[in-house]
Order: sequence, then C-alpha cells, then structure tokens
Amino acid sequence: MAHYWQKDQNPNEPYEEQPEHQDFHSANQSLPPSQVYLGFDPVVDELNSKIPLYQSNIKEDTFCLSSAPNWGSHRHSLDDTYQLPLNEITSKIPDFSLEQDRETPIIGFKPSVLPKPQHMNKEISHGKPTGKYDGANDYRFYSFTPSFTSLNNAILHREFENKNHNYHIGFKSSILPMYPSFSTDFMSKEKNKSTGQMTITQPSLPFSSGSFLPRNWENALPRNIEPIGWTIQLAEVPQGGNMTLDSFCDKVKKIRETYFAADTSSNSGTIWSITTAFPYELFSNTKFNINIFTDHSTQPLRLMPYANYLVRDLVAEILHFCTNDRLLPEDHLLCICGSEEFLQNDYCLGSHKIFQKDQTAIQLHLQKYRENPGKLSRKHEDDHSQFYLNQLLEHMHIWKVSRKCLSTVIEKYDFHLQCLLKTQQNVDNIFEEVKNICSVLGCVETKQITDAVNKLNIILQRKAEDLHQNSETSTKGLIETVTAELTTSISHLIHVYCSSFYTDFQPVNAPGSISYVNPGLDPYFSFTLYAAHNIPETWVHRINFPLELKYLPRESMLTIKLFGIDCATNNTNLLAWTCLPLFPKEKSIHGSRLFSLTLQSEPPIEMIAPGVWDINQLSPVTLQIDFPDVRWEHVEPNPEESRSNLGEIQQQCLKHIARLSQKQSPLLLSVEKKRYLWFYRFYCNNENCSLPLVLGSAPGWDERTVSDMHTILKAWTFSHPLEALGLLTSSFPDQEIRKVAVQQLDNLLNDELLEYLPQLVQAIKFEWNLESPLVQLLLHRSLQSIQVAHRLYWLLMDAQNEAYFKSWYQKLLAALQFCAGKALSDEFSKEKKLIKILGDIGEKVKSASDPQRQEVLKKELDRLEGFFQAINTGICHLPLNPALCIKGIDRDACSYFTSNALPLKITFINANPMGKKISIIFKAGDDLRQDMLVLQIIQVMDNIWLQEGLDMQMIIYRCLSTGKGQGLVQMVPDAVTLGKIHRHSGLIGPLKENTIKKWFSQHNLLRADYEKALRNFFYSCAGWCVVTFILGVCDRHNDNIMLTKSGHMFHIDFGKFLGHAQTFGGIKRDRAPFIFTSEMEYFITEGGKNQQHFQDFVELCCRAYNSVRRHSRLLLNLLEMMLPAGLPELSSIQDLKYVYDNLRPQDTDLEATSYFTKKIKESLECFPVKLNNLIHTLAQMAAISPAKSTSQTILSSTRSIQRATILGFNKKHSHLYLIKVTRSDNQTSQTVKSFDEFSKFHHQLQKQFTLLTLPEFPHWWHLPFTNCEHKRFRDLNHYIQQILNGSDEVANSDHVINFFLAEPVQQTIEESPFINLGKKNFADEKPKVQLVISYEDMKLTILVKHMKNIHLPDGSAPSAHVEFYLLPYPNEVRRRKTKSVPKCTDPTYNEIVVYNEVTELQGHVLMLTVKSKSTFVGAINIQLGSIPLNEEKWYLLGNSIISPLI
Repeated sequence: MAHYWQKDQNPNEPYEEQPEHQDFHSANQSLPPSQVYLGFDPVVDELNSKIPLYQSNIKEDTFCLSSAPNWGSHRHSLDDTYQLPLNEITSKIPDFSLEQDRETPIIGFKPSVLPKPQHMNKEISHGKPTGKYDGANDYRFYSFTPSFTSLNNAILHREFENKNHNYHIGFKSSILPMYPSFSTDFMSKEKNKSTGQMTITQPSLPFSSGSFLPRNWENALPRNIEPIGWTIQLAEVPQGGNMTLDSFCDKVKKIRETYFAADTSSNSGTIWSITTAFPYELFSNTKFNINIFTDHSTQPLRLMPYANYLVRDLVAEILHFCTNDRLLPEDHLLCICGSEEFLQNDYCLGSHKIFQKDQTAIQLHLQKYRENPGKLSRKHEDDHSQFYLNQLLEHMHIWKVSRKCLSTVIEKYDFHLQCLLKTQQNVDNIFEEVKNICSVLGCVETKQITDAVNKLNIILQRKAEDLHQNSETSTKGLIETVTAELTTSISHLIHVYCSSFYTDFQPVNAPGSISYVNPGLDPYFSFTLYAAHNIPETWVHRINFPLELKYLPRESMLTIKLFGIDCATNNTNLLAWTCLPLFPKEKSIHGSRLFSLTLQSEPPIEMIAPGVWDINQLSPVTLQIDFPDVRWEHVEPNPEESRSNLGEIQQQCLKHIARLSQKQSPLLLSVEKKRYLWFYRFYCNNENCSLPLVLGSAPGWDERTVSDMHTILKAWTFSHPLEALGLLTSSFPDQEIRKVAVQQLDNLLNDELLEYLPQLVQAIKFEWNLESPLVQLLLHRSLQSIQVAHRLYWLLMDAQNEAYFKSWYQKLLAALQFCAGKALSDEFSKEKKLIKILGDIGEKVKSASDPQRQEVLKKELDRLEGFFQAINTGICHLPLNPALCIKGIDRDACSYFTSNALPLKITFINANPMGKKISIIFKAGDDLRQDMLVLQIIQVMDNIWLQEGLDMQMIIYRCLSTGKGQGLVQMVPDAVTLGKIHRHSGLIGPLKENTIKKWFSQHNLLRADYEKALRNFFYSCAGWCVVTFILGVCDRHNDNIMLTKSGHMFHIDFGKFLGHAQTFGGIKRDRAPFIFTSEMEYFITEGGKNQQHFQDFVELCCRAYNSVRRHSRLLLNLLEMMLPAGLPELSSIQDLKYVYDNLRPQDTDLEATSYFTKKIKESLECFPVKLNNLIHTLAQMAAISPAKSTSQTILSSTRSIQRATILGFNKKHSHLYLIKVTRSDNQTSQTVKSFDEFSKFHHQLQKQFTLLTLPEFPHWWHLPFTNCEHKRFRDLNHYIQQILNGSDEVANSDHVINFFLAEPVQQTIEESPFINLGKKNFADEKPKVQLVISYEDMKLTILVKHMKNIHLPDGSAPSAHVEFYLLPYPNEVRRRKTKSVPKCTDPTYNEIVVYNEVTELQGHVLMLTVKSKSTFVGAINIQLGSIPLNEEKWYLLGNSIISPLI
C-alpha cells in the first residue's frame, strides 16, 4: 500500500555504531569419504542437475533462489536451493534478480538439543514427525513436538550413527563441538558489491581440537556484558507476556467497563422479542387477536388492537381493564406465554416478528417489571472482575511453559554456575542445564547461547594446556566474562520467547535486543532467516527483497514455507508454514523474533491474514527471524482531491457505469470492466454504483491508488447501512475501509445486526487484530442484548472447528464470556454440557446394533434426566432459542429416526407452566452450517417480502450447528413429509394428480378451514418456488418437502444447493428449476376448475421474485462473506455466479417476469420430478419395515368416522342423498352422494379387500315396484352402519375416509382468499387480455401476461397464441408471435415482444390477434399514443376494433 513510513533509529546509539554482526564467520570442515553424508549430498547434486524439474513442483507463489556453485565435491549445503513463499507481494520494479554470496552452513547438524534416535520411540506419543520415515519416501526434514511431562524428558538429544562414524548432536564435553573462529574482528566484514541484492558470506572451516587458538580472541567479546552478579528472575504476568494479548485483554476490559451492572437499560437480564421495521404495506389496517393473562384474573382478557399500537399503550389499556390500582405501564411487561421472551414497550405490536408470522390468537402474560435485573444479568461483582485470558480459554492450552518449571531449571543453572566460578570445574553440569533451559523453551537454541557455550568450552580446554604463571587469574576472569555472556544470552532467549509466544511470565530484567542485520539495507524489506528449530539443519540466510518498505502496503503479510524433498520422486512437499503481518500495531516488526510453524495444509492465498495461524502459540517447529532493528511508523497519507478537475461525462458512460453496477460484487467483474469502472471512479455515486464495486476495481495498493480509495470513501454517501457489508469481505484488507464499514453497521439496531452475525463472524478472519472496530462492535452489542450474546456464543463455538483462525475465535469467545458476566456464562456452560450429552447419546445409538438401539436410547436417556437433576436451578435454556427454558425430558416421546444419520428426536418439558413441550432433532454426522446459511438467506427474503406487504406464509424453522458435524433442528408440529402422503396413496401415489388435494380435504372438513389451507399452500408454495430457485436447492425428493394440516408447505435438508445436484449414472437427479408439480397445480386450481388461481399463482411468484431481485446486492454480499467458511457447496466464485445468474439483476422487471414464468412452466412439465419421487418412494417402502418404522399413520384414530347417517334425498338432482358425518372428535360435516357413487364405492371396497366379507350392497334389483325410494333410503343407511361398525381395517381405509370426508358441503360463503392484483368480476365473462406496454430509447416492449374467458366458436378451450402487428408498417416486417398454450380458456403467457427503432408512438397502432392454430379467437387494435405506459391493463378482445381499457 502506498503509505509513508518513518524510520525510527536507535536513539541511544549513532547509526554508525550499530553492531555489525550479520556476517558471522564460522568454521567449515570437509567430510572424509568414510563419513556419513546425512542424506543431503544426493539432494544437492540432483537439484544442481535438474533445476527445471525441481522448480516444476514449486507453486506459483514461491520464489526459488539459486545458490553459488559448489566449492568442493565433499562439501554441500542443504540451502543450495531454497524456497521462499510470498503473499503475492507486487512491485513496480521491473527486475527481480536476487544474487547471493551466501554463508554455507556446516554439513550435518548444528549443536542442538534434539532427541536421540533411541529416545524417539519414547517421545513419539508426545510429538509426531512431519513426513514419512519408511526409507523409500524419506523426507529431508523431521519435526518433533517436545514433551514437557517431566524435566528429565525435556533433556532431548539426537545422535546419528554410522558403522564408520558417530556424529553427536548437542552439548557433549567429551567431543569438541564445532565452534566459530574468534578473531579480533569477531565478525568479518564483506562489502556488498551490488546494492539491494542478497549478500551471504561464506563461513570458515572449524578448528579441530588441536588447532591453534588466537590469544587475543577474548578482546573480541562484547563490551556491554556485565560481570556475573545477577541471576535470571521471572515475574508472573497473569494477562500474558505477549503485548498483543495484553493489549487485547485491556481493550475488552475497557469495553465491559462502559456497561455497568447497575445500568438496567443495557443490563436488564431480559430476553427481548426480535423486532423489525414496521411493515406498513402488510399491516396498514390490521388488527391482532390477543389473549392477555394476568395475575388478577383466571380468565384471559381478549383484545383486538391495531398492528401499529404501541406495546406501552396496550399495557396501559390492560391495566385499565384489570385493576383499579394506579399502576404505571412502564412498571409492567408483556411476556409471550410459554417462553421467557418479552415484548419491547417502545415498539409497535406489528414490529415484533412473532406478530408478523403468527396469525392465530397470540397468548401474552402481563408481568410486573422486576426491580432487580433478571437472572441472566451481570452482577456487581462482574464490574470488578479482571480479564486474564489464561483464566477463560478452557480448550486452548496457552501456557506451554509454566513459570514454576522454568524457575526450577534456572535455579539449577544458577547453582552449577556458582560452583563453576568457584572451582572452575564440572562445566558439563552447566551444559546440561543450558540444554534443559533450551528444551523447556520449545527446544530453541539461539546463536548467542551457542557462541557462549563454545567459548566456555574453549576456555576450559585452554586452561588444561596453558602453563603460563598467570593463567589461573586470566582464566577465571575469562570464565566470569563468558558466563555473564551466557546468562545474558539465556535471559535474552527468555525475553524473546515471552514476547513471541503466550506465557504467564516475563524476565524481570530484560536485556536489550541484539540485531545482526545490516543497517545499510534499511530502505528495503529484508530480514535474516536464522534457524528453524527442531529440524536437523540450521541455516543463517539474509533474505532481501528489492521492495522499499515505504512502498509496501500497511496490511502486508509475509508467508514462509518449509519444504522437504521426497527421495524417491524428487518432488517438493510442504512440511510447515507460517505467516505474519509486517507492520503490526502501525509499526514495522523489528528485532529477533520466534515464530511457530504449523503443520496444517496450506490455506488459499485469499485466506492469508494475521489470524489464519497463531504465530504466538508454540508449535513443534519454531522459526527464528532477525529483523532490522529499525522502526518504520505508518503515517496516513493526505487524500488528494482529484474531483476538482473533473469534466463533463457523457450520458452514455453513466449508463454503462449503471450497467456494470448490476454485477453487485467485484469478484464478478472482468479485468476490463474493473479498469473501466476505476477510470470513471470519481463519477460513481450511490445512485449509479456501489462502493464495494468501485473500490474493488482498484488496480492495486500503491500510494496513489490508496489515496484515491480513501478520497472516494470519505465522500461516499450510504443510502443504507447494509451497503457496507461488501466492504468486509476478503477483497478489502485496508483497515480504513473496514473501519468505515463498521461505522455504518453501527447504525443498525441490535435485532437487525442479529440477522447478519454469521457473516460478521466470518469477517473477523480478515481483521488486522482483535482490537479492530468490528470486534469491538460485536462485544458492545453482546453487552446490550442477550439475544446477540447467545447467538454470537454458539457461532464462535462452532467456528473453532474450522481449519484456520481457531486461536482468534477462542480469544474472542473468552472475551465474550467475560463481557457476558458470570450468570450468562454459567448458562452457556450448561447448554454446552447439554450438547455434549446429546452427542454422546447419538454416538452410542448409532454404534449399537439395529435391534438394541431402542434399549440403548432408553438407557442413555438417564443421563439427560441426571443432567437436569444436577444443575442448581434444574432449568436450562435451549441452545436453539434462549427464550425457551427446559426442565426435563418426556421419555416416552423420545426416539430416533431411521435415516442414515440416525438423528435423535428429543422432547423437552417446558419450564414455563403455560408452555407446550418442545421437540427438537439432534443430528450428528451432518454439517448443519450450510442449512443455517440457507435458512438465514430465506429469512432475509421473507423480511423483504413482509416489508413490501407480501406475507408468503413461510415456515422457517430454527437450525443451530453446535460443533463439527452436529447440531440441533427445530421440529415443526403437525408436519408430515410429502413422501409419507405419497406412500399412503399406494405404489403410484407420486404419479397421481389428486394426492395433495385429497390429503388436505381429509384434514379440513369445514369449507372455511379448507379454503384457509388452500390459501396458505398457495402462498407458501410460491415463496418456496422462488427461494429454492434462486439458491439452487437440490436433492428435492418428496421426503424433503413437508406439509402441515393448515396448508403450509416448506422444504427441509439443504445439504445440496447452488446447483450442486446429485447424479445417478452421470444424469442429474434434479432436472427441474424447482419443485412445482402437476399435483400442486391440481390443488391450487381445485382440480382444474379455476384456472384463474393458476394465473394468480404465477403473478404472485413473479412479484416475489422481482422483490428479491431488487436486493440482489445484499444476498450476494451475504454469500460472498461466507466463502471463507469452508462450506462444502459454497467455495468458489462460480458458486456466487450461480446465484447471480438466477437473480438476473441486469434484467428489467418485465424481462424477469417472463423469465420466471418460463421456469414455472418448465417445472410443471418436468416428468422426471415425478419419476424421481416414485423411485424414492419405492426405495423407502422397501427400506422401512414395520418394525423399523417410527412414523405415525397419517389417518390415525382421531380422524376416523364415528357414524354417518342419510338425512334425506333429492329426486331432482339424480337422487342425491344428503349425508351427515360425525368424526371421532365429534366434529360434524355434510356431504352429498348419488346412488351410482355408492355403487362405485362398494365396487372399490370389493377390489381392495378381497379376503374380507363386506356387507351386502342394496342393488337396484333388490327394490320393490312401489315405494322404492324409501326402501333404498333405509337399505343405504343400514349398509353405511355395517361398513363403519365392521372391520377397523375397512372403516379406517382410504376409500371410506375419502368417500365421506373428501368433499364436504360448503357451510360458509366467504370472499375468495386469493390475491387480487386487478379487481375481479366473476359476472364478467367477456374475453380479454392483460398487457404491459413500455417505451424507452426508441424500443417498444409489450409483455403479454394473461387472457381470460377465451373459447372457440364451438365453446371448447382453444390452444391459443398471440400475433402482433405494428401498423402502418408492412405486416410481415413487424409481425411478432408468442407460443401457444394448449387447451386453456385462461392461458398464462408472460412473454415479451420487442420492437426496436420506433421513433415515436404517436400515429402507431398495435394490432393484436388471438388464434388457435389457424382459427380466429379475438383481436384488438390499440392506439399507442393514447394509452398509459408501464402499467398492467386488461383489454377486451373483439373484432379488430379500437379496444377500450377495462
């Protein structure tokens, strides 16, 4: 990013006097032919000879830096070729050539504290090696996790043996370790001949035990080492030694301190009912039916307030009716019966979600407002609690090294050090304790410690050989100096360790940092890659990029990857990687740092962010990097005001910008379109474009570009806060952009923000740190709303199961629990324990054999009962809904389903005495995150419809993912799958047309109930057609569609969506755009009797579709923000493009209406849907045996007929008999049947029950010549009584139920419940056509919508099509034609006809002709200059006359 950075040099030392330790000379010794190669020489030879092959296996984002030629056949280096992955750092420098004069590490291993091979098996349980170790596929690097179970086990060695040579690793007094040469200069200096290029000096060969040692080497010791006289002391730091962690804890504490426990406005402890903006279109003049229960009366108070009635006013009215006491409305609340959810007094009734979705009589309970906050509120003690992360992170063992353990080792080191100073003997004890200290600190051994140990070893060897008379005094002084250096180096290691990783201690006197980086490279980005600890090789490499620091973006990430080479294939394999921000806390990283490497698979490049891997958490492999000890500080550039030079822009360009804005997401823009949009960036505003599109079109992150982005950002006007959601995706790492986005989201109410929490939790991944504005916003809102805190808790719990960012989510979860207070945090713990028990039960039921599952379930239910008995209050909040409290289970109602996942059905007892039992499904083995996302998007669509006055009767059940592959699903009462209905209708049930209609007729005997069910199905079916099409929901067999008796249809199980259909033999099972079958149309049109209902259905679908399309940007942003979640069906831009193609935001409403109508017809005519249902039904009938089946019979005893009596007959209407039917629930209905229908009924029973004896039917030949009607009347009554009182199998059969209950006589005449887009006049049977005519930019567009009451001359239904002619042009030139609709008197078209280059409408006539093949049906002529445009109008069909409007 083109930001400015300021260099902060060391104020205590001039620039010239900075230590020059970067070019360290060490000895290098040739290996004799008998020595073991340690496996590296063949690798180097192969790399030198096959560089192209080697590089072919390297990923594109990896730079390969070739080394200098080999110096000899016996000396090779592991780092002759090494790889440095980058996070796509771009530069405008044309040449990227890196040259190196490198320092070759010693062949073999640096003295270290790695385990010996003989200890490998003992330690294998504590650390797993990286890569394979089977000989053939031998990797070059191995990594072991150190064990800290005991101090002895922490002393690790590694010894490599050969029959001719033993190579000892580590500190060993009997073998002289390799050491550097110590000259007066101590560090050799080599001039860098090429500025800005890599320079790595070559080390010298090490001396052997008999080599000459210069006498003046002690003069080269650092001058700032103090004589020994102090010991290493550790101070306890409860908040953690890491500054980032400490800062985060402090920020969280400050946020919590802004909300005092005594402030009831933010700490009421009450779960408030969710509210939305008042839907004026839906509730313009609506009244609610409410039953109010009070403590003053046993009978409910029935009121019918308007939807816009304030809750506070309703409370005042209730108090006025119920009591004479002078009670204040603000002292009372209205609670929803059966839950702990309260209405918000400052909102209208219609603003509450429960009133928008529940049309039955709503039960409310008037309660006095508690003087003290609720049980879930924060207490006074919480205000004074401290936030220490180590106290709250239960599942993250943050403190890998305890202060006590390290203090014990340091005490032993101090003891042996004092003994050494006194006796100048037993140096081996010092070496052992140094090894112990390094082992405890993650097996990290720094260069300073190695040098000090080597010096101490040399001094003691020299003492034994030196016979000088003053040697005793000289040696003692040297030992004191070197041991002081060693102690300082150990203290420095502890300081680096504490600042790099999470610890609960720090050294009391931290030494200053030591830098070995050449200060001359300050302007460029460079660092020294010192070592990767715990692998069998150490290297010291300077990495220098020709990128000036001041030109790097503030949000730059450095990615480092560790590769191994497979011996058998020579392929490179990623062993470990890490990444880190270059400029944390607005300043460049500096000094010596330790970074942990993760062994996980590498994440996608777009996932690289500071939180993807916690570099401060100790891991098996540790990387040591020395950054330049200079500081660059970020300075925000001043945005350049470029708008003053803007000239006039052509109107055509503005239109093109508006067309590009229809793409909605920058991911969907091509490079050319981005370039065009960025060129006209200053002409974009919220009227013709969206801010994410403009900023996402920026060509890079250079200084000028970022300055322009910030200029546009500050000048932009947001029309709605949700427009800023697109700025929180991975495309925008800039902190300023994300800050503005959060400021906009802060304008949302808590209940509005609650809807988008899943996306905001994912957006945390791309924040720069955990103190970001987004994290602060979530913590602030969780303190204000229990609903937000509860949902955020479970989202964070579930997010910890993702492959990356686990550490960030754990920290944020700890902060949330701290902010929530002890009471709410305890509730979280109870819910978590409940989920754990359910998971254990599910696993045991699944692992049990088929016959024993029910017994296992019954036995395991004891654990659930024990859970409720063990908790203090005996009550637990339901994780699915915090407003529901449960106190036990109904054992008899608990069971399991026989599907593959064997989910549990658990029925809880409601703790509220006014509430019903609560049934949920616990699923294990399915990823419910995808279901949560689909249901969330559907909820957003439903909110859009409600705000526009469309109540689509959507049932959107709750779903919660509680962990990896497990979660809870709400059960909808009285819902049955369409598959069960089909199976009850026989083998060919899915192929029948009247299956759904018959089922609803059986369950809605009264005409009013039947019409209500028909209306609910009408709306809900249309809603689900739209949402399943837009989201591409697949796997839509009849067991994934559910119906309720009240007529609501809804879908379940969203494991397949975005068009990822299942295939069978290479053929997609889901062939239709969505599920709308002929049996659904049959029910809507009442058996084809009312085609007007189908037209209304199409109109409703298209209206709902266009309403959602107008919010395409919001839907695409929500899906794009979930791309990093790792959902199986949402993983790429193509998935996002699928939804974009279905939404078609670039189309006009007329074009979209025509498009969706085609999809309705395509679905209706798709026979493979029925065939798929048939195959699925047959498979289920074969798989579900009577012993396995847990489903209830659809026609249970509650729906059986108690008696039926013929009340009379009517001779004028073919001897129709009026029958009164009484069901077992004493409900009565009436139906009429003819004698022929009775005869057919008896014939059907004979065919079905061939083995049963049926009553004799009174046929016509049984009748006498006189008084036959009365004789038949009595015989039929007797026959009916015998049927109903006979066999239960016959009495409850489908034929009997359908015969008496299928078509009840209409008892009430009500107005048609269907939508009325135009005023209906059933008396008007004249033929007419509905058109929408629009004209823009010389383009005439006609949408042919519907026709009514069209017939052929003989009165039959035509197969009509429409022909258009634009006069006065020749007929054939301007002729247009629609498709024909077969045999329909009320056809639906929704087809578009377009005429281009129409200069004006005045003087033009549109001639419309309706034909059935070649037969004339009707025609009209329309004067285009005198009709209203862009409106739906009906035109009467006549004989080519100028048609009037209706």
